[in-house]
Amino acid sequence: MRERLTGPKLGQILVVLVILTSAFVYKTYKDGQSSTTSVSANVELCDIGHEKCTLEQGDLSAVGQLTADKLQPESSFMLSVSFSDPDVKVLKSRLEGHSMYMGTLPALLKQTAPGEWQGQAMVGACTERQMIWAWVLEVEHEGQTQQFKFFFEVKR
Repeated sequence: MRERLTGPKLGQILVVLVILTSAFVYKTYKDGQSSTTSVSANVELCDIGHEKCTLEQGDLSAVGQLTADKLQPESSFMLSVSFSDPDVKVLKSRLEGHSMYMGTLPALLKQTAPGEWQGQAMVGACTERQMIWAWVLEVEHEGQTQQFKFFFEVKR
């Protein structure tokens, strides 16, 4: 036997639909604001675009710097890093959007001297006026893999 959609049943469906839509909109708005706040509050920014930055992990330290005539999106710039131990090997080097997901971009490095690495990279344009990027290095030191993350800001 087929039941018909009556007025009271339609009313119940609409009430449930309004409640679910309201919950979705509230949750989306609330999550969007809290993630923006947490990104800016949790970033300790030593901007390698303006100064040399030193990061330490255990007994290994890394000094990173970015060099550019004018740091802007879609223009290449130089990256350099030196480690306190000359036997460190860079396994991976990439750029990641920190304040907004922009995927990962390669940052190709070559060893120029024991413990010193240099390379060239470029970041994409973002819809935001200013964007914080992270230069992520995965290195091998005494058989262990470690990760260093240098931050820099690009303004358009």
